Amino acid sequence: MPDIPWTRIFPDIDHRWIMGLRQGDLAAFFAPQDPTGTVRAQRQRWFSDEPEKYTALLPEAEAAMLETCELARTLGSPVNAVEGSPLDQLLELGPAWEPDLVWMHPGADGVHHLAGGAVCFPSSWSMPEMLGRPMHLVHQLVPGLNDLLARQIDTFLAKLSPGSAWQRENWGVSRDGELNHHPSRPRAVLDATVTLEEVWIRLEHQLLLKLPSSGSVLFGIRLELVPLADMLADRTAAQRFSRLISTMQPTAARYKGVESARPALLAIMDAVLGK
Repeated sequence: MPDIPWTRIFPDIDHRWIMGLRQGDLAAFFAPQDPTGTVRAQRQRWFSDEPEKYTALLPEAEAAMLETCELARTLGSPVNAVEGSPLDQLLELGPAWEPDLVWMHPGADGVHHLAGGAVCFPSSWSMPEMLGRPMHLVHQLVPGLNDLLARQIDTFLAKLSPGSAWQRENWGVSRDGELNHHPSRPRAVLDATVTLEEVWIRLEHQLLLKLPSSGSVLFGIRLELVPLADMLADRTAAQRFSRLISTMQPTAARYKGVESARPALLAIMDAVLGK
């Protein structure tokens, strides 16, 4: 992966929800970045073993899925044109790229809803369970997000120019280095006993692209896991991260999964920063 721009990901402000969008590089986002092949091997495993957990597609997303298959071939990804159902083609596309994929399609009222996708590295959510939801309901569980950003998100999606790619980052914290955090899978919880060696930054690199033919929005999610100790080597990033954690409202801390672990995390960062 390229160098991580921590000072952009962790702005020097008290915690609040921000969009943080910038123009993106479509080819670079979807280009292979894992030389070991581990990411695609895991994707192949999950899509093969439990496709019903990680894929879903409404009829209105079928055109977007086929358009994305063609885009993948244009970008040099090994996506073959396969015979069979749209789901068969989705299962061909899903493992071909390292990022997860979601399509958001505008309804008659102009509101975008989640119309399908292939997501095997979710951060505690199930793509099939969210299928068909308007974007503001997909984010319903994020405390305060709709109050601040719902209108901005809807307006941005409606005004996206075809072929224009935009990127942003979203960060979380976990107690393991597992890529797949589907809610059906057990995992360690962040709590007051957590130690530096157990904590990972769960970083989502996100891309939004208005597809020219179908009119759907392709939402790509590339997951990167970084040990907390590696991030804390950047003193400026450590200071900003500490500020964000310490200024979270309780509901936001609960959503991010750090409510019980917050004193321990702040103590870890204080020790690193020499406070």
